[in-house]
Amino acid sequence: MTMDMKILGTNIKKLRENAGLGQKHLAGYLGVDQSLISKFESGERAVSSDMLDKLAALFCCSPAAMMSPGGCEASIGFAFRTAGIEEKDLEALTVINKIALNQMQMDKMAGGTKHDR
Repeated sequence: MTMDMKILGTNIKKLRENAGLGQKHLAGYLGVDQSLISKFESGERAVSSDMLDKLAALFCCSPAAMMSPGGCEASIGFAFRTAGIEEKDLEALTVINKIALNQMQMDKMAGGTKHDR
């Protein structure tokens, strides 16, 4: 599967803005320079698979959804203040989101939830 960098970049920007995060926040979380985030969002640079996995977990969606034209509608939202948010806060949110994604996958494998029927 090839990645369309423009679609992925647009989706990253949309998810980032919807979460109230700046490019600086994502850069710190990924351990890269802010200018690279800008290049990801414009589709100028490819996102590594490791970074894609980290971003997908942060935004609580699958890597495949992040690469799709429809994008990823985060199914679980958390409210937090972005003023003063640090890398460790995003790491903690990622852990929570991974648990939620695993639970959703287990529910899907078990035939869905009562709400899905």
